[in-house]
Amino acid sequence: MTVSEILQPPMPLNLRKRFALASLVVISAIAIGLGWMLSSVLTERMLQREGEVSMDFIQNLLITDDSARYLATPDDDALKKRFLRSMAHISAMREPVRANAFGRDGTVLWSTDKSLVGQKFDFNVELDAALQGQLVVHGDHLSTDDIKPEHVGLERHGSYFVESYIPIRGLGSPDVLGVMELYKVPVQLGADIQRGLRQLWLACLLSAIVLFVTLYWIVARADRALHSQHLQLTEAQSLASAVELASAVAHNLRNPLASIRSAAELINASGLSPAETRELSGDVIEAVDRADRWITELVHVAQAPQLQPETVDLAPLVANCLQEMAPEMLRRHIVWQVDETPALQVSAHRATLRQILLSIMANAVEAMPGGGHLKISWCNVSTLAGLRLSDSGAGISADVQQRLFRPFFSTKEGGLGIGLALVKRMVEQWHGQLKLTPAQPRGTCVEILLPRSGSTPPVAA
Repeated sequence: MTVSEILQPPMPLNLRKRFALASLVVISAIAIGLGWMLSSVLTERMLQREGEVSMDFIQNLLITDDSARYLATPDDDALKKRFLRSMAHISAMREPVRANAFGRDGTVLWSTDKSLVGQKFDFNVELDAALQGQLVVHGDHLSTDDIKPEHVGLERHGSYFVESYIPIRGLGSPDVLGVMELYKVPVQLGADIQRGLRQLWLACLLSAIVLFVTLYWIVARADRALHSQHLQLTEAQSLASAVELASAVAHNLRNPLASIRSAAELINASGLSPAETRELSGDVIEAVDRADRWITELVHVAQAPQLQPETVDLAPLVANCLQEMAPEMLRRHIVWQVDETPALQVSAHRATLRQILLSIMANAVEAMPGGGHLKISWCNVSTLAGLRLSDSGAGISADVQQRLFRPFFSTKEGGLGIGLALVKRMVEQWHGQLKLTPAQPRGTCVEILLPRSGSTPPVAA
């Protein structure tokens, strides 16, 4: 990321677009997950209910003629006859496509498929659970790759079936005498399940749509309110910037106007030689040129967000600012010293940075009305470089230091208190740093750090 990209104003947050995308994904995921879970619960519950109805029917059928005991004693011929009469009712039912009766040891004692009678199937988990007294019901699709032996021949009836393992108990006894297994192709039950699932998924879809539309409407209203507040805040900031710029113009023009007034008063006085008049006229022209140059640069400062940053060599820029402030510092008996080591180059807007340095130097000069020292040195921290200005003025207290960068706070009588606040904001817009600390043994130290030329400035969080 280049410095010019960093200085561009941030793109406005499109809250509605981001919310629409994020909420659509989240709500869709919740609706799909909830629909899948409820579909599974609905299907299992309806299959379980179907198995309970079948269990009640078969249990009552076998207990009525006391034929259930045949499953425990398959050698009893009388019980076998009664049991076969009971099974005739099951064989006559149209819905089961196959029915098997298992004894306690898992042997098939009776089946609608005569070829299965007498067989015993190993590793039948559902049968083992039913022999323990548990009703097992599940729907499944027949797999041609791994078909169970007891499923052979069921393919012609369809791939989907419902398998029920019904434990059979004797009259008044909790013991399991055997297990009745029913295979069904549940046409009506399947239609009911499909209808229920369609209604369920439709409800999930409508709920998701209503939730999304409601939340989007709320966020859209909030986004419009935020946008309106952002426009108001932007207008307020523009007005504040205009006030700050006007204050900067007034502050920088004060010294040249004072020089012009003094020269004009001396010119109007009598007894001046032509040489002295020419000298004073030259001072007036120089002051006017300086004021015009400052006004031009302040206009550039006002246009700074639209101007491209450039590489700025700090040493010549500081020398130029000191030359600008030299008459005032000489008048106040202020001595300045500049670090002789080479200074690094930074990326900034030259006219804006010049105004910042002039503003800080002017504050330092005003802090030393009776004379003093101004020291300028270079500093380098990571990807930042800059300069440090230290004066020997009265300094500032810790309480004032905490409030000094707040807008409209000033320690000067009649001051607007927006000079340093404007400076700090400009430096931070460049992703730089402005530090204010006490100097030793007295005075104030101002440190300005800016992105070094050719380096990537740190991105603000």
